[in-house]
Amino acid sequence: MTNANAWPTPTVRRLDNGLEIVSVELPHLHTAHAILMLRVGSRFEGEDDGGLSHLLEHVLFRGCEAHPSTWALNTAFEACSTGLDAATSRDYTTFEAAFAPAELERVLGLLGAMLSKPLLADVELEKKVIAEELQDEIDSAGEDVDVDNLAKMALFPGPGFGAKIGGRLEDVAEYTREDCERWFRRFYGASNMVLSVAGPIAADRVHDAARHALSVLPKGKRQAPPKARRREELPAFEFKSHVASQTEIQLAWALPPEPHEDWPALLLAQRLLDDGSCARLRHRVVDQLGLAYHASAELELYAGLSVLSVETQTQTKSVLRAIDELLSVVRGLATEPATAEELSRVRGRLGFELSSVRDSPANVAYWFGLQRLYDGADGLADRAARLGRVTPEAVQDVARRYLDERRMQLTVVGDLTVLDRAALRRRLHRIREQRPPVAVGTNDGPAAARLGS
Repeated sequence: MTNANAWPTPTVRRLDNGLEIVSVELPHLHTAHAILMLRVGSRFEGEDDGGLSHLLEHVLFRGCEAHPSTWALNTAFEACSTGLDAATSRDYTTFEAAFAPAELERVLGLLGAMLSKPLLADVELEKKVIAEELQDEIDSAGEDVDVDNLAKMALFPGPGFGAKIGGRLEDVAEYTREDCERWFRRFYGASNMVLSVAGPIAADRVHDAARHALSVLPKGKRQAPPKARRREELPAFEFKSHVASQTEIQLAWALPPEPHEDWPALLLAQRLLDDGSCARLRHRVVDQLGLAYHASAELELYAGLSVLSVETQTQTKSVLRAIDELLSVVRGLATEPATAEELSRVRGRLGFELSSVRDSPANVAYWFGLQRLYDGADGLADRAARLGRVTPEAVQDVARRYLDERRMQLTVVGDLTVLDRAALRRRLHRIREQRPPVAVGTNDGPAAARLGS
């Protein structure tokens, strides 16, 4: 791993209104990036609020007092940056832009104008835009056919963490400007935000620019992410009928969060599964068996938990075989220790990725902003050091304890026959009848059904 002294370090300050400012000076670069992160997303929503965070993010682009239309606001941003991008996730919402260092003050000034006096106009029009955006997740009958959406809703039932980020069409259609105002007042206070800026800009200048542009934001209240309730009856099987040329498959496990002592070994386990064309999943499912064009494993990070999802798409006739092979490869993490060559390759690629973060002001701003948004996330040097201490035995141990088939959510979207569905249910029944899995700790105690911060 690279010497920790070579990693960039952030300067953290706070405005009187509670806004936290993270600045990372990267003098070797020529561009800068700013990202404003807010603790609001689908995880914070209740039964009557699904999709409201995403709708508000859209509506904020409909103008402010200083730039009273979508066109005026976007024109102003594009005159001093690449344009303002925004995204809503489960845990947070972001507004970000790349720009030349000389434009820092203008970019932050526009953010301040946009978020201090938004018009919250054209809500009905923006709802139509969102309805179009959500079409790629549903079929012609309006039913959700996105395998990741369905898996999250099954593994984390109820409103909040597992719900769709964009919400349901019927719910979004009912929201009004008053709903957007209510959500804005609750979540868009400065104490609930982190501004992260990276690039060849001194920390003092970032602080002064932020103070001048963003002190106008109301203080508000810092929001804590609600805990995510995990499905207790596992393993579980969720099937959605959808006529298509391929069937989508996802295996998912709820895992401890990034600060947990076992998390670095879980990350290495994920990378053994999916780390380029030589990783175990692709080698077995694609190269050796030709069951799919690709197979992937993703370790998603959230406040208080993480989720490992293993996915592939295959022809319907091959679904049962593909699921058996995916499970076999995951099972192999516990039974087949990583070779020295495997670990060397994975560590080398991870080290390169960590090192390359420094070449992107966007990646640096995101990394350190997220670290401050939810206390406990790794810094670059911390991540490198923690990964360097993981042993092959630790990877086997976490695979055995956490990636047990009896803790799995299996989700399938496609055109399965009745016989195939019955066969899958029999497989899960056999898994369920095995001895109970070893209890594993979470933030809420051993074998808890509740995961959270």
